[in-house]
Amino acid sequence: MVKLYIKSKVLPSVRDGLKGHLVLFLLRFSAIFLLLTPFLLGQFITDPGAGKPTVAILDFEGRNVSPQEVQTLSERMRTEIGNTNAVRLIERKAVDKIMEEQGFQQSGCTTDECASEVGELLGVQYMISGAIGLMGKTYTIDAKMFTVETGETIETKSVSYEGDISGLLIEMEILAWEIVGLEAPTRLKLKRTGEEDKVTVAVMDFEGRGISILEAQTLTDRFNTSMSNTKKVLMVERGTMSDVLYEQGFETGSCTSDECAAEVGAMLGVQFMVSGAVGKLGDTYTIDIKMFKVATGAAENMQSVTYQGKVDGLITEIEILGWTILGLNAPKKLLEKKRLGTSAFLAQEAKQAPKTQVGAMMRSLFIPGLGQFYSEKKLWGYGWLAAEAVIGGLIYLSYSNYNTAFNDYNSYQNQYVNETDPVLIAKFRDNSESSHIDMENANSSMEIMVAVFGTVWIANAVHAYMVGPKQNETAFNDVPVRLAYDQHTNQVQFALSIPLD
Repeated sequence: MVKLYIKSKVLPSVRDGLKGHLVLFLLRFSAIFLLLTPFLLGQFITDPGAGKPTVAILDFEGRNVSPQEVQTLSERMRTEIGNTNAVRLIERKAVDKIMEEQGFQQSGCTTDECASEVGELLGVQYMISGAIGLMGKTYTIDAKMFTVETGETIETKSVSYEGDISGLLIEMEILAWEIVGLEAPTRLKLKRTGEEDKVTVAVMDFEGRGISILEAQTLTDRFNTSMSNTKKVLMVERGTMSDVLYEQGFETGSCTSDECAAEVGAMLGVQFMVSGAVGKLGDTYTIDIKMFKVATGAAENMQSVTYQGKVDGLITEIEILGWTILGLNAPKKLLEKKRLGTSAFLAQEAKQAPKTQVGAMMRSLFIPGLGQFYSEKKLWGYGWLAAEAVIGGLIYLSYSNYNTAFNDYNSYQNQYVNETDPVLIAKFRDNSESSHIDMENANSSMEIMVAVFGTVWIANAVHAYMVGPKQNETAFNDVPVRLAYDQHTNQVQFALSIPLD
């Protein structure tokens, strides 16, 4: 009982002491936490621009180019540099404010000293300045990026351009990437070359299920060639694809998922990726192909084919898929090849006399434009035929005028001979002379038209020979040399393909 009494007197005081210490601890912790919160947040919430160099761009100097046009082009460069995500760009408003405070105008700040002074006031690391000029019909763009602290030039770029001034917009966009040490994306390169209407596509090696890797690669190559022959896309070469996969540590045939394909497509800078698989179940082959947008991953088109027969027929199915995956109708000869079978189709083609340039020329010598139709150059055929028809119509008109004048001349001549009235004699003589002049003019016009007609006829035959079928053309009119996009050089290049079947 005594122990219990003592504990009851002691314990309350102990508890009160603990409460006091705990409250004091919590108050101190809260104060420290509040003081450290900005620092802690700065460690865990990353500034999107943190670590990136700060850059400001001055309006370029205009030389024979209006200030408004220069300002527009400079603003386009600012916008595109922002798209690079390589630097922290100071807004134009901040630059204008500093310039106004210092009593400068952007158009008057053209020296490196002035640009460095503005850069120091802005607190940026780098400044970009330049000039846009016009010499004759050629526009020039000269830009440089230099450090504010030392004035050292980091990058310089020069561009020469002939054409409408609106074309400088794309040049400034490309320059925005190059001035910060990056290569311009594919979309801009294609826009510069006028190929922006063609989409960029890369094809992953098809996955082989029941067939060898080499067979799958062969079918992939044939699919690439067929897509390229549509003239609706720009293909990334298989070699470029392999290099990208190797750089990312992928082995051949290991990148089969959509996620992997999308990742590779983003690295290549293409708009669409195509992936697929070719399988074999007994004597039945299956082909499943998917084309999807790299940016969203959304499927653009999916095609599936089930095929039974010899393996050479599988090649034809792949060639047809190269068209249908783009939503296009396959050429009639491909469909005919599928219907007859490869062997029968090739035998039928062999029986037909091969088309030649001489054959085209001889046909055009017989009828203008016929050789062009023979060579499947229908537009040219209609053009030559229409030209000769028009000239032939003019010849007939001249002949009709000549015939009318000739009849009038004979009539007036007879009246002139038989008339006795001096007044009428003079009249008929004048009419006869006038008709004779009309007759000569019509004859001259007819001679000129006949000469033109003959010249056009010969020219049509020569043209038929020039555009006539070459001996090395394939039955499908496949062009072995085609355009392709090389990611390493960022250029549209020629690619050579040689069919092996």
